[in-house]
Amino acid sequence: MTKIIGREVEAGFGVENVRGTAQSTAEKWIKNTTAYITETAEVVNENSVRGVLEDSLNRRVVKKKVEGTLEGIVQVDAIGYLFYNVFGDVSTVDNTGTFTHTFSVAQTNTHPSLSTFIKEGGVQQKVFNNSMIGALTINASTDDYLRFSAGFIASEGEDNTDTPSYDTEYDFIGKDIIFKMADTKAGLSSAIATCIKALDITFDQGLIEDYCFGSYTPADINNGKFSIEGTLTKNREDNTFKNLFLSDSAKYMQITITGDTIISGVTYPSITILLNKAMVTDWSESGGADELVEESITFKGFYNATDSESGTVKITNLTEEYDTPVSA
Repeated sequence: MTKIIGREVEAGFGVENVRGTAQSTAEKWIKNTTAYITETAEVVNENSVRGVLEDSLNRRVVKKKVEGTLEGIVQVDAIGYLFYNVFGDVSTVDNTGTFTHTFSVAQTNTHPSLSTFIKEGGVQQKVFNNSMIGALTINASTDDYLRFSAGFIASEGEDNTDTPSYDTEYDFIGKDIIFKMADTKAGLSSAIATCIKALDITFDQGLIEDYCFGSYTPADINNGKFSIEGTLTKNREDNTFKNLFLSDSAKYMQITITGDTIISGVTYPSITILLNKAMVTDWSESGGADELVEESITFKGFYNATDSESGTVKITNLTEEYDTPVSA
């Protein structure tokens, strides 16, 4: 029997041309730390009786689906496929040599589906159709790479023979991150950066599995909501965040992440996360006698009726587009 280790598990993505129909080749193989995929089943026991004390005579599989988790270092080109699935809409500007993609919320419950490719060494290689990401979390700290975690659901899998390949990618660390807040969007450019020590932000599209008669697997996997929530840690220096928690005030919040390697001309890879109506939903402080006193802040991005959006993600990289499937 062939044994494998986690390092041999590889993952890739492709935007589906026909929703629920798996692509044969991946558009992007993504460097990962861990990739777990589980084909699960829901079973029901037969509870009829026939004159004996045993509580069940049989059981049947009634539903099947695929669940998975992908974790790794944020790579500026690959992460765009995940943002496209979660947000549902993207507009791209050609900068002549580089491209800037703005991901915004598509007000539909059928955001573009992905085909997820998983190669487990020499044991198994499959592509899973109708893959949808439930929650995408970006994690940042002062002593590590910028990392992500994505949990997804797919309908079913089939054997695949695509050969994994990897392009040059660009990553980020804590020093690349600038955090700002302002009363207006225009005010963010001149706002003074806030010294942040740790940050987690989660984009969740509330997946709904839709089953119909005639099949074990979901006929579709829809997105039922869109939310942006996060936490941050900073030194306790003033009452800014405490006052935001104790009031109904909202701010524009911007997280700008800029790498230090030129990708073309004078352009650096970057990710900018903008929340159009950020409000503090929890606040606390902690710290011992020999420690810096820190604040822990929980925030949420609400829908801004004036801007007609809750938030966007803008990425500048070398990828020409995200919304055209490779087989289209």
